Amino acid sequence: MTVVNSITNADLQNTLPDINSEMTLPSIKTEIRITRDQYGIPHIKAESSDDAFFGQGFATAQDRLWHMESDRRRAYGTWAELVGEKEKESDIMMRKFQIKDSSIRDLQALDKETVAMLQAYASGVNAFIRETKSLPIEFTITNSAPEKWSPEDSIAVYKVRHIMMGVFEGKYWRAQLINHLGAEKTSDLIKGYQQGHLLIVPPLDTYTGPVLDGLESLRSAIESIAWMQEDPEAGSNSWALHGSKTISGKPLLAGDPHRGLDTPNCYYQNQVTCPDFDVVGLSFPGCPGFPHFGHNEKVAWCVTHAMADYQDLYIEKFAPNSNGTTYRWKDKELDVESKEDTVKISGLSDHQITLKSTKHGPIISENASGTRGIAFKYTSIASINHGFEALIPQMTASSVSEADQAMEKWVDPCNNYMFVDVYGDIRYLNRGQVPVRSIENAWLPVPGWTGDHEWEGSIPFKDMPRSTNPDNGFIVTANNKIIGDQFPYYMALDYAPEFRAKRIVERIEGLDKATVEDLVSVHSERTSIPASVYVPHILTLQNLGTLESQAQEVLRNWIYEMDPDSSAPAIYSAFRWKLHG
Repeated sequence: MTVVNSITNADLQNTLPDINSEMTLPSIKTEIRITRDQYGIPHIKAESSDDAFFGQGFATAQDRLWHMESDRRRAYGTWAELVGEKEKESDIMMRKFQIKDSSIRDLQALDKETVAMLQAYASGVNAFIRETKSLPIEFTITNSAPEKWSPEDSIAVYKVRHIMMGVFEGKYWRAQLINHLGAEKTSDLIKGYQQGHLLIVPPLDTYTGPVLDGLESLRSAIESIAWMQEDPEAGSNSWALHGSKTISGKPLLAGDPHRGLDTPNCYYQNQVTCPDFDVVGLSFPGCPGFPHFGHNEKVAWCVTHAMADYQDLYIEKFAPNSNGTTYRWKDKELDVESKEDTVKISGLSDHQITLKSTKHGPIISENASGTRGIAFKYTSIASINHGFEALIPQMTASSVSEADQAMEKWVDPCNNYMFVDVYGDIRYLNRGQVPVRSIENAWLPVPGWTGDHEWEGSIPFKDMPRSTNPDNGFIVTANNKIIGDQFPYYMALDYAPEFRAKRIVERIEGLDKATVEDLVSVHSERTSIPASVYVPHILTLQNLGTLESQAQEVLRNWIYEMDPDSSAPAIYSAFRWKLHG
C-alpha cells in the first residue's frame, strides 16, 4: 500500500515568512528594516551597501529559499539526489557543463567590491536559514535541509538560468538536418532574416542584405559531422520613448520579458535602499542586484534577448590509450583533462561518470567508440566571467552614459539593453561578449583539430551596436535582427521575425504625447500578426468534415485578437500547434 502524506493548510501557513519579529544578528553593522507592501513585495532599507545586500539575501530566502535550493541543485547536478531517476540524465549533463568549477574561478577573480556584495548577500541567506523556525514545505516533502549558501552559489544559479538560452542546440540541430537532408536542401531551408524587415539599429531601418547562403559552409562540414548520425513561441519585447514623445516630457520605458512559465517566476520583485543607491526592480532568487529590470532615482533599464551567438561546438578527435585519452590539435596530441565524479540518485545506487575537457571546453557528447566528442565553448565558462562586476555600477548609474559604461564587463547573456534617464535621454546597447571567429562556427559543430575555428577575442565594447536619442523619438526591440550588414562582425544567424517589433512600432506611431496608460495598452496588445497570415489559408481548405467546417466558420469573421473568451484563438492555436509539431 502506498501512503501519501497530505499537506495541510497549517503546514503551508507555517512556512510563510515572519514579517513582524525583530532579530539581533551579529553579522550586520547597523539596523536593517524590511517592510512589505500590500502585495507582499519586500522593501529593504539599510545604512550601508553591505547591510543592504545582506537584507536582500535575507528577504529573498524568506520567500524563495526552495527556489534557490532547486536552482543550485540543478546547477551542480544534484537534483536527482532528491527526486530520483527521472533527473539522472539532467544531472549528468549539468555535471558535464562544470558550472561549479567555473563559478569558483569567477569568484576568485572578481574585484573586492563585487565579492563583498556576494558575501553580504550569502550572509543574509544564511542568517535566515539559521534563524527561521520553519523551512519551506518542499524541504519536508523531500526530507532534505538547505546547505549553507556560498558566494559562488549566486554565480552558479545565474549561470544555470541562462546556459540554455544560447544557440548551441541550433548548431547541433543543423548538423542532424544536414545528415538527413544533405547540404543543398539544408541550405535552401535556412535563409536567415528577411529582406525589408525591421532592424533595431538604427531605429526604423530595414534589412537590405542578402539571404543566408550557407551551402559552402555546410558542404565543407559534412565529413566532420557524419559521425553524429549515430546519436539518437518565445521572445521578449521592449521599447523606449524619448521625453519629446511623452506627455510628461520624461522618457517612458517598457520591458516585456517572455521567460518560460515557471512557478514561482524566475524573477523576484524587491526594493533595496541605502545611502549609495535606491533601486527597485526584478532580481534573480539567489543573486544580488537587478541585472535585467530595475530603476534607481535617475535611470531605468530593461532587456530582451539579443539572439547573439556566443556558444560554439567543436568536434574533437580522440585517441584512447593506456595512459588516458589524447586529442588532436593542429600538429599536436594533447591530453584530455578528465576527472571522476559521482551522481547520487534517490532510490538507486550512485552513478559514476568521467568529466572530460579540452582546450575548447567541457565534452558534452561522445560517440560509442570514444573516438569523437563534442566540446562546448561558452563565454560564461570558457574564461573568467567578470559580469557581476557590472551590478553595482548599474545600480548607482545617474545617466544613460553611466549606465552604458557600467556594462563594459558584462558577459552573458547577450541582451538588447534599453535604458533611459530623468533628463529625457534614451539609449540602446547590445551588451555582452560575442566572440570573434570564422563564419563556419555559425552554422554547425566545427572541427576542433584544425585550429581554423578558434576565438580571436570578443567584439570590442566600443563597437557594439548602440542608438541614442534617435530622430524618430523611440527605440523598439523584439528579438529581431539588430543591425545590417554594414556591421563588420558576425553577430548571429537566427533572429525572431519582425512581426512583434512591427506591431509595437505601429502602436507607438499612433500615439501623440504618450502616457503611462498608453504603454499599458501596448503591453496588453492581443492582435496576432501570424494569425493574419495563417487564417486566410485555413479558410481556403476544402472537403472538410462537419467539425472542421464549423471551426472554419468560427475563424471566418475573426479579427485576429487573442481574446481569452473567444473560441477562435483556441482553434487557431490548436491548428498552428499541430502544423508546427
